[in-house]
Amino acid sequence: MAFARNATMNANANPTAPALPASRPAASRGPRVRRTQAERTEAMRARLSVEAYRIVAEGGVRALTIRSLATAAKVSQGAVLHHFPDKAAIVLLAVEQTLTMAREDSMEWLATRGDAHEVLQAMLAEFRAFFFSDRFWVAMGITIEASKDGDLFPLVRAKVADLRTPVYHAWELRLVELGWSRDDARRDVRAAAQLVSGAAIRRFWADSDDVSQAVETQWLAARLAEHATR
Repeated sequence: MAFARNATMNANANPTAPALPASRPAASRGPRVRRTQAERTEAMRARLSVEAYRIVAEGGVRALTIRSLATAAKVSQGAVLHHFPDKAAIVLLAVEQTLTMAREDSMEWLATRGDAHEVLQAMLAEFRAFFFSDRFWVAMGITIEASKDGDLFPLVRAKVADLRTPVYHAWELRLVELGWSRDDARRDVRAAAQLVSGAAIRRFWADSDDVSQAVETQWLAARLAEHATR
């Protein structure tokens, strides 16, 4: 707008300046592209997913209701219920959004190439990035709350497994590529995840110290020493 105003002022000041081209009439503009029903549905799901995650991250699972989600997404409660018929459905939506974001983060670490030391370091870094993040605590909070509901809990566990297990399998395959047996790869990925998740949970009862880092360093050295004998 400022550019157009300046250009108009310059043209008025100089009679010999060429006239500015007229704007195209609205009728000559191309037709507005309408989204399909499937595209609108997907856009609404994405919008509700982001808000469901944010609500739980900021206020806990109890803060997530049909009403709070509708308010946050600036839609009617009816619009929410059209896509997600009850509280259980939006809880599953929140955990799905949480772990989908975490999986996207994990893919960056999984792209690491190098020798055994570099890959193990990347795996530990990925686990730290997940277990020390809001993503993990939102998923954990949802799971703990869902454990009180005999119908919802199996659904949440299945959703977590569907979204997190592939990350562990991907790390197992990376180790197999470097010479690990499948059983050893499964053991070492599981051990690393337990090591880091334990350290993350411990933060609530004690400050981080050198011992936690020493345990991780010793575990890494032991895995590399074992790998060298393969």
